[in-house]
Amino acid sequence: MRQKLAIFLVFAGLILILIGLNAASYVQKEKIPDKEAAPNRSTFNAGATGTLGFYTLLSETGRKIIRWQEPVDGLINGKKNAPETFVVIGTVRREFSDAEISRLLNWVSDGGRLILIDREPPSGFLKSSNAWDISIKQQNDQALYSVDPADQKEMTDRTPASKPAQPTLYTKSVNAVQASRFAASVSFKKHSEYVRSENNRTTSGSGEPDQTDDQPYDFLKDPPPPKAKPINAPKSSVTDPKLKNSGKVEPNKTFFNAPVAHISNGEQNLLVEVPYGDGEIVFLADPFIISNIGISLVDNAQLAINVIARNDGLIAFDEYHQGYGSNNQFVQFFEGTPVFAIFLQCAGLAALIFFSQSRRFARALIDKEPDRLSKLEYVAAIAELQRRTRSYDLAIESIYHDFRRRTAKLLGIDNTTVARKDLAYVIAERIKADPNDIDGLMFKCEDIIRGEPTDQKETLGLTTRLREIEEMLGLKRSRTAKI
Repeated sequence: MRQKLAIFLVFAGLILILIGLNAASYVQKEKIPDKEAAPNRSTFNAGATGTLGFYTLLSETGRKIIRWQEPVDGLINGKKNAPETFVVIGTVRREFSDAEISRLLNWVSDGGRLILIDREPPSGFLKSSNAWDISIKQQNDQALYSVDPADQKEMTDRTPASKPAQPTLYTKSVNAVQASRFAASVSFKKHSEYVRSENNRTTSGSGEPDQTDDQPYDFLKDPPPPKAKPINAPKSSVTDPKLKNSGKVEPNKTFFNAPVAHISNGEQNLLVEVPYGDGEIVFLADPFIISNIGISLVDNAQLAINVIARNDGLIAFDEYHQGYGSNNQFVQFFEGTPVFAIFLQCAGLAALIFFSQSRRFARALIDKEPDRLSKLEYVAAIAELQRRTRSYDLAIESIYHDFRRRTAKLLGIDNTTVARKDLAYVIAERIKADPNDIDGLMFKCEDIIRGEPTDQKETLGLTTRLREIEEMLGLKRSRTAKI
């Protein structure tokens, strides 16, 4: 026991020493300030380029939002309470693969809403389900590498506010939007390589081509994209003029099958909505509008709410491609601390101790000789001799005489002079039993001692009854007697 205690104390002391050394040698990494050239657009980031402020605004106003920290496969696996809107903000730290882009576009074509808030989104997302080319033009401003992203004036230097291009659900209650000087521009034009097939053209009675979505296009290089949204397809933000005049607006009805610019300053289109299958892709060309430093300017917050929280469904902010969700959250919590080093060192010490305890580092020791001087060796030898010679009368004699002696001593009677019947009567009175039964038991034991033949079964039964009477009398056997 002392040896084990010493090992435990040594082990605990080593752990304390290791913890102290790791704590003393740990140098906390200096937090790198946000830079506009290498921004962190995560909703976990409270810095100038982060979007924690807008995420908190949506959360505190009762919107259904989550941080998506898994691959995009979860969007199309038919999960319960799956997101209806998927938001990707800024340049991601984990690039989208071609397979992920394809799966995400399939999800959009089935009715999902993809919102891309970036000055240079992945080129695979610049698509439309109609014959339109979508492109984004960036500003070539070298100040991007020197500007302070926390300075609103510096970020918006010589940049006028943009106005709504037309009244839509996205521009409701929005008078102006202040973008940064680095905002990109979303442009779209009719695809030059889509032409109507002369063989499949149908004309109406007026002689003009029938503008139905069932008329196919011939694409000279690649197969056509997904079928365009029908005129009465759901999930659009453009208001029907007829409904507007009647005083009724149905936000879930679409009345367009081409890209729509919602925010523009005449030269730049900041917000463009593009139909894709049964869903839509929304491009917002400047993350500064919803960043922690830009969300408070003019109507930036109102525009962001209109665009992202337009529906009542679940909104998912993509954090997986911002670098989160790759590891276990428990591991991420202790990342960058000395906890892992301490844990590995303690595990190494524990393994060393177990290894040393399971192996000998010296010659084998001679087995100790068994102790032949046991106090019960004589008793065990006599019992074994009686068992082999079937001397059950000797066993009964030994047990019965010990029973009489201990019982008489307990009851205050002289064992040498008291008669068997008197002793049986006193015992029966004490344990509330029949005196005749106890007298018969004692008589049977004395009869066997005098030479009456018996067997192992009868001997065991008599011994058991004597022990039961002892327990009822409260006679406790000493530790030596039990052994």
